[in-house]
Amino acid sequence: MSELVRSVGLLTIQRALLIVLGAVRTKIAASVLGPGGMGVLAQAMALRELLASLATLGTRSGYLKLVAEAHGRGDTQRLERLIVTTILLVTIVALAVGGFAVLFSSRVAQWAFGNPAQGILVLIVAMTVVVAVPGKMLARTFTGVLDYRTFLLIAVVESVVAVVSMAVLANEFGVAGAVASFAVIECVLLVLAAWLLWRRLARPLGLSLRPRRPDPVVTRRLFRLASALTLTALTASAAVVFVRAEILRQLGAEANGYYQVAWQVGQNYLALLGTALWSYGMPKVAMRLEEPDEILRLQNNFLQIVLVALMPGVLALLATREIWIPVLFSEAFLAGAGMVAWQLAGELVAMIRQSMNISLLPRERLWFLVFQAFFYWGSWALFSILSLPRVGAIGVAFAYFAANVVALLVTYAYHHVRLEYRIQPQNRRLLVGAVPAAVFGIACCLQDDRWVGQVAPIAIAAGWLWVNRGRLARLGANRL
Repeated sequence: MSELVRSVGLLTIQRALLIVLGAVRTKIAASVLGPGGMGVLAQAMALRELLASLATLGTRSGYLKLVAEAHGRGDTQRLERLIVTTILLVTIVALAVGGFAVLFSSRVAQWAFGNPAQGILVLIVAMTVVVAVPGKMLARTFTGVLDYRTFLLIAVVESVVAVVSMAVLANEFGVAGAVASFAVIECVLLVLAAWLLWRRLARPLGLSLRPRRPDPVVTRRLFRLASALTLTALTASAAVVFVRAEILRQLGAEANGYYQVAWQVGQNYLALLGTALWSYGMPKVAMRLEEPDEILRLQNNFLQIVLVALMPGVLALLATREIWIPVLFSEAFLAGAGMVAWQLAGELVAMIRQSMNISLLPRERLWFLVFQAFFYWGSWALFSILSLPRVGAIGVAFAYFAANVVALLVTYAYHHVRLEYRIQPQNRRLLVGAVPAAVFGIACCLQDDRWVGQVAPIAIAAGWLWVNRGRLARLGANRL
């Protein structure tokens, strides 16, 4: 637990710092572009993620697993072949995906933005992906070898460049400049990650990273994982682009900008633990596949962190959203405040589900990864389409919560029956108190009355922290 908490603490500090820098960038973009411009920018970011998922063939998590395995066994030759082969393959595919997007930019723009005139944004996104894919994979290598300090350095430099480039380009060129700022960021990331990889990993271990013919064994293993991971990554990215395109089509760019408040804050909060889950938890499981008790203990430790530390944070964010939305965005975005409650409730459920799922990829339970992706993202898209005409964009946020609840039930059933997952007694006791507290607190946040909607959730969060002060103290003693 102490190693877990120290690693989660470092990764959480990293993520919190990135959230602060990201908030500055968002504030700049929101102030310059307004809700309508932010709605278009948000869709461009979703399109970038979709193209990146295509370009990596879903190998990002698979690559991380294989790096962790090679590093855990001290097999430097295998690690060398893995890095060289993966970077070469994803770069080739990224060039192909980027070229396809450029050739059909008008059609892609019509599908994603509902306007073929936005083809210039597709061109910028395509060029960004070509640079971003190899850079992200190089940076991901450091999490596979558990070198979080270097990973933190890369992320911080990337975020600082993001703030500066957004400030300059968005102010000069509007939405197109804001989208172009991501290309600048990815160029810096690629150069920095390549240099640090050579200096901090390749040179100390004596790795030769010159380009060469792809290793057939590594290629087969990557593509075996990619066959499943591509489907999961594409399902997630395509669902986001599809739902956001429907918001644009049915309600306009401003509604998509309002929903961006809920989506961005929710994704940032989920990433506080999600970064640790996939950057520490998943590689750790990959190194201990022969120790099922240790894997179960790791899953329960993550669940405890969710229930003790992150749940009250959700309530505090919801209670104060009318304060931080104008600070992070602008007062024009307060129309999206109602969506935040359902979105963050969904993220809280998602964190519980992900605490179990860190064992799926290392154990190569690929069929369930694919099934879960189709079921979860498909449910969100279906619920969203059904609710959009009736209640507007807030229906998308409620659909996100509903899809997460249903997916949690299915995921727990699978882990319990097939992988012998058990919730430890101390976590069962935590759940007995956490679930009613969270439900009541979120219900209070949905009320218009100030005392009920703001004071009550903060009181619940404070009471929960007080009741669990002993557990928090132990987490603090482990250097969270």
